[in-house]
Formats: sequence, structure tokens, C-alpha cells
Amino acid sequence: MNVDWLHPALRFAQYVVLLGLFGMVAIRVVRLRQVVPETSMTSFRAIAVAAMAAPVLSLAVMLVGVAAMMGQPIQDLELATVQAMVLMTDTGRAFLARMVLLTLGLAAMLFIRPITPRHILAAIFYGLALSTLAWSGHAAATDGAFGLVHRLNDGLHLMAAGLWIGAISWFTILVLAAHKNPDQIKLADLRDAMESFAPLGITLVIVVAVTGVLNSQLVFGLENSMDVLGTTYGWLLAAKVLAVALMVMCAARNARLVRRRFIVQSGSRADTDVALVALRSSLAFELLLAIFVVMLVAFTGLASPVG
Repeated sequence: MNVDWLHPALRFAQYVVLLGLFGMVAIRVVRLRQVVPETSMTSFRAIAVAAMAAPVLSLAVMLVGVAAMMGQPIQDLELATVQAMVLMTDTGRAFLARMVLLTLGLAAMLFIRPITPRHILAAIFYGLALSTLAWSGHAAATDGAFGLVHRLNDGLHLMAAGLWIGAISWFTILVLAAHKNPDQIKLADLRDAMESFAPLGITLVIVVAVTGVLNSQLVFGLENSMDVLGTTYGWLLAAKVLAVALMVMCAARNARLVRRRFIVQSGSRADTDVALVALRSSLAFELLLAIFVVMLVAFTGLASPVG
């Protein structure tokens, strides 16, 4: 089996699932417990399906990655080769830790009945599992103290991005539900939740930006930016930065819509519907941009900044 396209595709799926799992579970715990009811079974079932898919995806990414490094089809890999890569490399040990954490997260989702303790524990496990992705890609190539700083910086970058994506996902779901079923979602509670998220949202954007700049310095050195832009890696990174900038613009538009047009007490239902449609479109576009950014990350991690 040719792994040229399969490896980045599986990496993309793994990033989407782990960022989504951590982000949606954690944001529900820290910001949306009052807005997302425990009876919101459709969303929770989707999270449970993702939790079951995560270990499978992680295993598939590891096997395809080993096959790519060895230059072999997956079916020709020997067990001894896989064992050596898993047990004797940082990437392999991170994979083992990730599998344990994903299994613990899945157990929490399936077997802990009170929903808040379930999500608190799951958020911890999924946050740690997400951070282990920093032990692969470019961060894994940095040795010593700088290597540890690089990995910790990448882990923080991923967790901040996960919380941002989780918030976008929940707000998109809730605005859609409020538009279709206004009696099910209290619009005032949704407005308050979106307004109260703003300080955290700004903090997450700052963390993503600062850790992203530091990551670039650690990977190729900012003084070499013009040379890097001549490579595939540079083009992918530039596209990622542009897409994130567009996400920030969408977030700013969302905040304006919430403050100025969303759920005015004296407004008519028609006015509220117009505001909800505008907000829904803006959130959906921001979510699509986030997915595009994750796809770029999956490919950038396999590209070389030196051409």
C-alpha cells in the first residue's frame, strides 16, 4: 500500500479527532455547563464515537509512519521493526503514552455516569494525549533542553488551539439549535456564554500566536523566514498564518454580532432570527477555516523547512 497520501491524511484525521475531543469536552466543563444540557445526547454520542476512533487512528498513524520511515509498504513491516520503533524512540514512547491516555479517556466517557466528573477526567486525559503529539514532527528533531522547551511549547500551542476549536464547535451547534428550536436553548444564556467566553478567547488567540512564533524560531529561525518562504513548508506555513488571521477576523465579527444584534430584549423574533443566521454563517466559516488549518498542520509536520 502506498503511504505517500495515507500518512498526511491519517495525521489530519488524528489531529481533528484529538483537538475536537479535548476542546469540546474541556470547553463544556469550563464555560458551557449551563448552556449545554446533559440531555444533549446527539452531541455527546458524536464525542463518544470520536473517543472510540481516537486509539484506532493513533495506531494507524504510528504504523503508517513507521512504514514511511522504512520505505516499505505497510503489509511488509516486520513486528521486530515496529517494536524497535515503539520502544526505542521518543516518538514511539509518546505513542504508547498517548494510547494509554486515550484508553483512560474512553473509559471515563463510557463508565463514569455523572456527566461533569466524566468530562473533567476525560478533558485531563485528552489534553495530555493531545500534548504527546508534540513528540513527533519537527519538535522531535530538537535535542536537549531546547528540545524539551520545543515540545512543551508545541503542547501548549495544541491545547490552546483545541480549546479554541472546541468553543467554535459548541457555539456553532448551539446557534443552530437555537435557530431550529428556540424553546430548547435559552437565548439569553447562550448570549451570556458567548460574551463571557470573550476574555478566554482573546487569551487563547494570544497563546496560539506567541507559541506559534516561538515554534517558528525553534524550527528554522525567524531570521531565515524569507528563505523558508521559498520552500513547500514555507508556503504551507504562510497559508496557515493567513487562515488563522481570517479566523481571528471571524471571531471579532462574532463578538460584534453578539453585542449589537443578538437577542435584543425588545426585538422581534424576526430580528433575532436574522442575527442567528448571521452568527451561524460566521461561526460555520470560522469552523471550516479551523479544519483547513488542521489540514495544513498535518502536511507541514511532514515537510522540511530547508526545501
